[in-house]
Amino acid sequence: MKNLFMYLMLWILAFNLVSCDDNNNNPVQPNGDSNLWGTTYYHANLGAYPDIYSKYWVYAYNITENPNIGLRLTGAYPEARFFSFSIYNDLKGEVIDGLDDVNISPDDGSINPYTVTTNSTNNKFTIYIVKEGTDISLLKNANAENVCYFNDVVECMSICLRQYLGEGEYGGVDLPTIEGVDLTTGAIVDAPKAVVSMATIMKDGNFVPLASDQSTEVPFLLSPRGEYFPNNSTDYLYCRTQLTTDDVLTFSFIPAPIPTCVEEYRGAKARYWSICIGSVMNTYSYCSFYDRMLEYKDGEKITVAIISANNAKLADVKKAMENIPYSYLMEWDEERLDNQGRKISDIITVLYRNILPDTTWQYSMSTMTPTPYGDPYNSITDPDKQVAHRALGNYAPLGKKHKTDEFLQLYKDTNPSR
Repeated sequence: MKNLFMYLMLWILAFNLVSCDDNNNNPVQPNGDSNLWGTTYYHANLGAYPDIYSKYWVYAYNITENPNIGLRLTGAYPEARFFSFSIYNDLKGEVIDGLDDVNISPDDGSINPYTVTTNSTNNKFTIYIVKEGTDISLLKNANAENVCYFNDVVECMSICLRQYLGEGEYGGVDLPTIEGVDLTTGAIVDAPKAVVSMATIMKDGNFVPLASDQSTEVPFLLSPRGEYFPNNSTDYLYCRTQLTTDDVLTFSFIPAPIPTCVEEYRGAKARYWSICIGSVMNTYSYCSFYDRMLEYKDGEKITVAIISANNAKLADVKKAMENIPYSYLMEWDEERLDNQGRKISDIITVLYRNILPDTTWQYSMSTMTPTPYGDPYNSITDPDKQVAHRALGNYAPLGKKHKTDEFLQLYKDTNPSR
């Protein structure tokens, strides 16, 4: 279980980049080269259980070789449910700073469409990333709310741009332009050459079998933020289990309320939620759905069932699911081969993700205590704060594995309450 979430937000950049700790010369790219973001990454080429409906771009540069250079990002607000910038101490994976969409102030003459209303105007923003102590009065068009900072300890810095449910490839706009800024004069200069982020060094997802994989009760726990390039705007409940061909894993919960329009973003209990299933073998995601894909009512439970695609009674299970209100079936194909030609296997991780959870809401994941890495189910010391269904009641899932015949008997002729 040590590898569960150990590789949060790991990406593979283009191979012509050099690593952050390499001693080669570090030439510069032309001013405003948006190609410094590199390739678009998503679930098919990204480990660490990403949401299938998200995309990521990464840029990193060596601060020790560019000691007086910061960054200026200029761009347009994308059309997406959510976007953000996260800034990391790349050698450790620690979050240094960051900005969520609603907190990015617009340039003069523009508006932030994540705070007012959806519109098609090309509204722009400017973000600076500078060393602590920089005189921001030197920075052209700088808005203090859009200035992020790093300190002298950081030798290499990486930036991750995230979009969820973005329109088209880049959210209907160009990726932000990356430029360098001389921190002593404020002058715009060439951007430092992109180097390979430590976040992009993908490790094998081999796992250690756990006795808890066999348990029929599958509790959800809060993932620790850790030092593995986390999305600092998101909380995750997760479980891990073995799903044999004859198992049906079910869990029910009341989803966090989400906004129905942009004007409700700031007061929302969560901006977005999704359920995602990934293979512990390689930490890739293979099945996912998000809030608005499903039919359900606020304040009422949904039920999710996960079954092997090779289950001989799959059709019967689908029929039985019709007796469960707001129920959804997800099929897991353990025979599927990953990009290394290996079966993705029957050891799975299920994630329930909330973006921008309201930390003051009594049923928020943010009120929980995360469970340490290692064997998490043997690390529970305060169940009322660490075990999701005990901490959050009906707003948290609790997994239960049934043998297929048991499941069919349970739901064949019943119409359980919501």
